[in-house]
Amino acid sequence: MSGRKTAEHPRSGGSRLRRLPPARIGAILAIASRFRPRHGVQLCAITGALAVIVPVGSASASTYHADDGSSLQAAVSKADSSAGASTIELSAGAFRPTSTLSVSGDVTIVGPSSAPGARLDGSAVLPFPSDLLIVQAHAKVTLSNVELLSGGGEGLPAVEDFGSLDIENSTIANNLGPGVLAEPEATLVVRNTTVSGGRNSGIVNQGTASLFSTTVAFNKLGGIENKGTLNLTNTIVAKNGSGGGDDCEGRATSSDHSLDSDGSCGVGALSRIDPKLASLAASGGPTPTDALEAGSAAIGAGDDSKCAAEDQRYFARPAGRCDIGAYQTGAVGPQSAAPSGGGVGSAPSSGSSTFVLVGVSGHGTLRDARRSRISFSLRAEVGHAGARFLYTDGARHLALEDLVVKSLAINAARGIATIRGTAVQKHGRRRAFVTIVLVNHAGHRSLRIGLSSGYHESGSLLAGSITFIRGVHKAS
Repeated sequence: MSGRKTAEHPRSGGSRLRRLPPARIGAILAIASRFRPRHGVQLCAITGALAVIVPVGSASASTYHADDGSSLQAAVSKADSSAGASTIELSAGAFRPTSTLSVSGDVTIVGPSSAPGARLDGSAVLPFPSDLLIVQAHAKVTLSNVELLSGGGEGLPAVEDFGSLDIENSTIANNLGPGVLAEPEATLVVRNTTVSGGRNSGIVNQGTASLFSTTVAFNKLGGIENKGTLNLTNTIVAKNGSGGGDDCEGRATSSDHSLDSDGSCGVGALSRIDPKLASLAASGGPTPTDALEAGSAAIGAGDDSKCAAEDQRYFARPAGRCDIGAYQTGAVGPQSAAPSGGGVGSAPSSGSSTFVLVGVSGHGTLRDARRSRISFSLRAEVGHAGARFLYTDGARHLALEDLVVKSLAINAARGIATIRGTAVQKHGRRRAFVTIVLVNHAGHRSLRIGLSSGYHESGSLLAGSITFIRGVHKAS
């Protein structure tokens, strides 16, 4: 890689990241100088795209809804002015904002967890080129269930992170500039996500980036350009650099059960291996993925103890077999959506009636929990957003309650119930997205749980039970 230019700070030049023209800087500063802080107004950000001015209020954390680019811009402004953590729920469809989304608060942007999904499209952002999303210093942003495309250009990234950014169950694809740039001092966590098909690098890391069960592939100028701390777990970085580049420019700081295709990432045993990836396509779930083809070395090669209960598509991973990357072969997809949907599983009975699985109930303690037992109690039913739920992990000082169910799916044949929703963490009273998978099949009883904060735990029950609740459906 000697002699190749590498990325520099986007405002100071470099081959990957274009310098901001002095004329644009002067114009922006001239506008900014006209504003003085006064009641309820604060200059939040001056970026390569625009100066963003939002009201500063004392509103409590809230949930906002958006169904197009303009309502998304308004929701970001409102959420950013909230005193606490806020959530923006996206409807299915395309979102084309006309200016950069700049966030300086604690904001979660979440799309639907099943198809059709939400697409955040940067093609309408002006002036061109501009970032599609900027996470300001000290901000905390979570992107979940979102396809982000056509952002950046001429070296500017689609997403620029100066603060803390979590990306989960999403796709960063076909962007004009680097998909994500983590600036120095920034933190980036990417889980169950595909970064694919970009015209530049997939990820540029100058801070601290940690990737879990993620696929970075088919990006023209390289997969990951690393000048900071890079941690890879159950992650594929492969088939990048068709336009001149490597899977990694700058080796990973640590690698656990990860794979590269050209030997540049320093992943160890699974280096220089073709993972046999299919092109980006809709393969179930709300966002497209690069599927693993038959015979891929990534199949079953992941660390199951660090594998999320579901893959990017929200398909349940088989117990004891974890594929590397965002896509799991042999995974079980949700068979129906719940609280607003009908039955989630059924079994025949005599006469004209059918037994229908309408919920799940469980309680107990987990085997092999870290230093102490984990206890839980849960009961959730179709058609009910509220659920009985308590979860305690004493060793990691985590206690959860107040589960709000967004979806519940039961696979009767395999004895698997998958619940997605939000729960309150007792310490700090912060609501987090949660996925819970309960299994009761062929004598095996287990629980897997994952939070948007990064907490994951799984194990067989040491004591307790898991029961599927049945109702009777009368044939009409």
